[in-house]
Amino acid sequence: MPTTPMRLPRRISAAAALMQWTARRLTTTAAPMRRPSARPDTLRRPSARPDTLRRPTPLAAALLLAICALLLATTAERAAAQQPPVTVSGRIINATTAAPVPGLTVTLHMQTAQTQDSLAAVTDAQGRFHFADIIVDPAVVYAVSARYQDALYGAQINLRDGAPPPLAIQVYDAAYDLDVIRVDSSSLLFADTDRATQTIAALEIVKVVNDSDHTFVPGSQGPMSLLRFGLPPGSQDLQVDTRLLGADIVQVDRGFAVLGSVPPGAHDIMFTYTFPYDGAETTISKSFPFGANSLRVLSPQETLAIHSADIGAAHPVSIGERPYRLIEAADIRRGARISLRLTDLPRATLSDRATATLTAIPYQYAAPALLTLFLTTLIIFALVRPRRPSNAPAAPADRDTPTST
Repeated sequence: MPTTPMRLPRRISAAAALMQWTARRLTTTAAPMRRPSARPDTLRRPSARPDTLRRPTPLAAALLLAICALLLATTAERAAAQQPPVTVSGRIINATTAAPVPGLTVTLHMQTAQTQDSLAAVTDAQGRFHFADIIVDPAVVYAVSARYQDALYGAQINLRDGAPPPLAIQVYDAAYDLDVIRVDSSSLLFADTDRATQTIAALEIVKVVNDSDHTFVPGSQGPMSLLRFGLPPGSQDLQVDTRLLGADIVQVDRGFAVLGSVPPGAHDIMFTYTFPYDGAETTISKSFPFGANSLRVLSPQETLAIHSADIGAAHPVSIGERPYRLIEAADIRRGARISLRLTDLPRATLSDRATATLTAIPYQYAAPALLTLFLTTLIIFALVRPRRPSNAPAAPADRDTPTST
């Protein structure tokens, strides 16, 4: 009985065929082995010029950094976009009466460097409020505020980490009498002098305290019911810094006033200014409408000297290894006024005054002013300069001129 050859699986036949084809290629096309070249310099060696290697240029590095920053910003924006909406909630309590405040409008502020927006909610019978479905934007600053009896209250909130815990905002009944305001401490520093402009730079820090359980609201009885601060005559360059919420600064007679409510507690008000002087010494008068538990007057020892017959003499102190002159006083009564005499002031030279005058002239008038000054100087020089006598001999008389006999 004839036998039928066994057929291998397809994959085995293919493997065998591949082995056979490889063997044929090795036997028919293999080239003889070449000997190494006798010239070693024909071997490939690394390039002798390392500057041919590609290095990132500064422009390419900057471009790479910009791309990385853009990718990070895009990732942050996508993460913010993926953050679920949050709810801002809280409660308004009248701390004067310890009762909730129903029916009060609460505002959620959303502000960027270019835009601002807001949402409003009204408190319920328990003084609670909430803002739902707030889409958080990392570029937006969020804050909550409420106005109660002419006073503004509020707080800044952070929504980047999700919904904050419920806010507890305290409001107070209003008081319109300045008697609830006092000054705990007052510090006055004469920081520097400008010899050219004959001005003194000063810094004051006043700690205002409201010891009552009411918020002081200014302006109910006219300008005299404002939170006022006095300045020396001719003061300029006033800058005021205060953390009183929503406070504005207005100029009043002999100083300025802060238009802002003062809730219970201590609040710092800092302001800087410059004022003029004339001569080697000057005297200024400071008023204290709210009194002061403590008063400190300072000046660098090399800048000027301070004297006061009302609160005592100055004594030397060192602050940060710099010598100062210090006058200290306590228990300044309300409405008191003290006098300060400043000596050892630098005198301006004629060149300093001319420089200060030209600096104060607007740019568009500087050229005509300089031309006028130059012409004036020439005229004065021509008038003051003495004429020198002429030493030239007299001209001889004309021979053709007839003379009388």
